[in-house]
Amino acid sequence: MACNNTTYSEYITNHTELFIEFHKNSYFVSLFDYHIPNTMVAHRYVTLVWVVIGIFGNIVSALVWANPRMRTCNTAAYYLTCLSIADLTFLVLCFIYELENPWLLGSLDLAGWCQIFNMANMSVQYFCVFLVFAFTVERFLSMCFPFKSERFGKTRTPKIIMGLLSLAILMGIPQTYFWSIQSMTGECNLSPSSFYSMFTWLSEMAVFGLLPVLVLLFNIAVLMKIRSVGNLTLGNSSNDSRVSNRNGTFNGNSTIASERNMETTHLSGRAKGEAKTKSYKGTTVTLLWVSFFLILTMLPNTVVYIMQQRVKTGFMPCRKEDMLTD
Repeated sequence: MACNNTTYSEYITNHTELFIEFHKNSYFVSLFDYHIPNTMVAHRYVTLVWVVIGIFGNIVSALVWANPRMRTCNTAAYYLTCLSIADLTFLVLCFIYELENPWLLGSLDLAGWCQIFNMANMSVQYFCVFLVFAFTVERFLSMCFPFKSERFGKTRTPKIIMGLLSLAILMGIPQTYFWSIQSMTGECNLSPSSFYSMFTWLSEMAVFGLLPVLVLLFNIAVLMKIRSVGNLTLGNSSNDSRVSNRNGTFNGNSTIASERNMETTHLSGRAKGEAKTKSYKGTTVTLLWVSFFLILTMLPNTVVYIMQQRVKTGFMPCRKEDMLTD
């Protein structure tokens, strides 16, 4: 192995300043700058551009879904409003983390703030998945079991959201134990332990593995239900009553006038019904897109996160030049 240089390793270990520098974030950032400079440039600038675009988009989305008219139409507006706020919070935290790494501005290197940041960072991610899972279940029940969907009424939806937020915060609290300011480097770093490994595996598999799979299954069920229902529209019964009225035994101006009034009323009711149906279908399509986006982005990330634990790293410390031939 090119990096199996015991002399270099002993030299780093016996020199305190070099040993401390080896464990700092700046050392690993310098490795990336040396081996993949173009990637690091994109990481520094492109990420910030996406963060700014995401912040603006989520602000607009939150304002639209928080409109009282949207909330009166369906309960999904509550979930999508909270999801926009949660995503906005995550992007702000992402921006702060970018200042820490790779910009190396020390935005997290403060006792207390280091723990709070990592707790909030994980709690927001948990909360986003919980929200997507909740409105997916709500949409599944409203499509497949309409009578049971009454449990997700306007009065219970805020309570459900608050319960999910509380659960996300509780699951994020252990991060205050895992992260701390390292006395050697003075940086906010992870302190691995057996409890950390067990908790991370369970939480990652449950929240970022199992829940997206369940969301996928519920979405498939909703799509199958929509396909089976077809293009059913409201107002068919009104058409039948109008036809039976025209075939009645009474004639005259009064009958004609009443028929016209009933026809106008039925057409108005049918138009409202069709508008409501289109609004419901539009919301369902929006929720399906959000759910599938979560699945397509979360599952691959979870698989890579799990696989990286099985990848064996090379011998360290190692010279930058020797890494190319390792």
